[in-house]
Amino acid sequence: MWSGLSKSGSRAKLVVASVCLLGGCAIAPTPPSWFSGSVFEEITNSEEYADFLAARYAGMSGQPVAAAGFYRRAFERSPGDPALLERAAFAMLISGETQGAVAVAQAADPKVATQAPTAQLALVIDDITMNRGKRALQRLKTTNLGGINGDIAGYLTAWLTAADNADQGLALLAQLPARRVSAAEQLCIEGLIELQAGRDDKALEAFAQASKLPSGAQDIIAGLHAQLVASSGRDLAAARQLVLAQVEKSGATSETDRMLTLLEAGEPAPRPKFTLAEGAAFIVYVASSSGVARSSPEMSTMRNSLVLRLNPDYAPARLALADALKEEERAEDAIAVLHAVPAGSPWSAEARLQEAWLLDGLHRSDEAMAAAAQALVASHRRDILVGVADLDRLNGSFADAKKIYDEIAAADLSSGQADWRILFARATASNGLGDWKGAEKDLVAALALEPDRPELQNYLGYAWVERGEKVKEGMDLIRKAAAARPDQGYIVDSLGWAHYRLGEYDEAVDNLEHAAELSPSDPEVIDHLGDAYWRAGRETEAQFEWRRALKLGSDAKRKANLREKLDKGLPPRALSSLADAQRPGQ
Repeated sequence: MWSGLSKSGSRAKLVVASVCLLGGCAIAPTPPSWFSGSVFEEITNSEEYADFLAARYAGMSGQPVAAAGFYRRAFERSPGDPALLERAAFAMLISGETQGAVAVAQAADPKVATQAPTAQLALVIDDITMNRGKRALQRLKTTNLGGINGDIAGYLTAWLTAADNADQGLALLAQLPARRVSAAEQLCIEGLIELQAGRDDKALEAFAQASKLPSGAQDIIAGLHAQLVASSGRDLAAARQLVLAQVEKSGATSETDRMLTLLEAGEPAPRPKFTLAEGAAFIVYVASSSGVARSSPEMSTMRNSLVLRLNPDYAPARLALADALKEEERAEDAIAVLHAVPAGSPWSAEARLQEAWLLDGLHRSDEAMAAAAQALVASHRRDILVGVADLDRLNGSFADAKKIYDEIAAADLSSGQADWRILFARATASNGLGDWKGAEKDLVAALALEPDRPELQNYLGYAWVERGEKVKEGMDLIRKAAAARPDQGYIVDSLGWAHYRLGEYDEAVDNLEHAAELSPSDPEVIDHLGDAYWRAGRETEAQFEWRRALKLGSDAKRKANLREKLDKGLPPRALSSLADAQRPGQ
């Protein structure tokens, strides 16, 4: 809790301010009878407490810009409180107001500012951006950036020291506490320092070692290594093999695409070089690709915002920042960040695809489809194709989706690496187009690759039972799926509905009641339960479930069907070949 709350009456202040904040009152509330007039007067004059609470509430409500504004105002009212400065700086960085964080830290009393680690970090980054390396280094050596920023503080100290003396920078890097650093990151930064010192052989050795270790930025490290190998007439074939090895290990990325395009020109690649700020941006990005920054969207937002302050053109940081903003449910902010990646960038396809999914989540389907089309124009890399096809399929554009899945499946077939997920996705697209035979073929092939995959067992088994084909085999598959995923409502629903289709209404009710407990907001599950109740002679309960399904918001076809059932009930049960002729075991 904020240190300023040690004053007398602080508990009362928090109570009143909380009531006002949550109630949205525009004037001071009437004091309760147990308040004395003098205490209440003190409360109403303590605006900084209200600003603090408003900031906390805004932050918890997913409004970082508002939170930053309130924290900043609270600090301006209590400029001697370093905890408020720390909160203000952090909130401004995660809201995207990097320059604002710098400004508030610069305006603060130096004695206060030195006690706010995030404010100090913002000042260090600003100094480097403005090419004040010595000033940034002095700040790093004389202030505490906090334990959570210990890794980048150590890395930046080594980098800035190496600008004048590479060996001293390397010595500082080697002395960093093991608990604060990653071996891969440390070797990568060692290679960066050797590269800047013109000692390419040592840089290559460091990059080679770093590439073998786990890291959140492994493709970036491998790309830097390969580019140095390919520079100045070095071995282009060896460089290409390094990139292909990275693709084999972790899959193709925008960085590996960039390097392969560079190498396919058949000419020596440009030797990697970094300005002081570009090197710092690279270091902060690499350090932020793993550890606490990767696990916390707020920390990732803060750090990648600082990377872009150092180097606004560093597209990998834009994509990482957009990912973090998406996790914070800040889709509009994420779209704005991605939109700044230009069309000619090696990362443009990835940026456009991320934009497409974010726009789709905001129900801006036309814009989403346009962004997806731009992604396809920029690249036909496998992950881009899969992302666009999945988006098409989920939006009901089954023909477009199937066309892309066909392309992916053909490439998989030629490489001898069939992927059950692609076959499954193509099957759902084919089924959406009314091509059940094509869908069935892909599902059977996918199940041959992954015979114990519950998703496949459930989909194929349900389809067989629903269509009255291979009912026994279908029930066997659904039972296996339900045994493997007893906590998945949609799978338990399939089992209950299969019993229903077979006329086994008591078993259907048991399973569908359980499915409704697992998925209480799924209108299809609730609709199925209503049908089972009706057939079991529990008509009042059936109507209750149908009304509930209607309120949950179904598609137009289901709504019409539900209204008809509420009006007329289910028609008399006809003799069913499923129930009477194809029961399992017969």
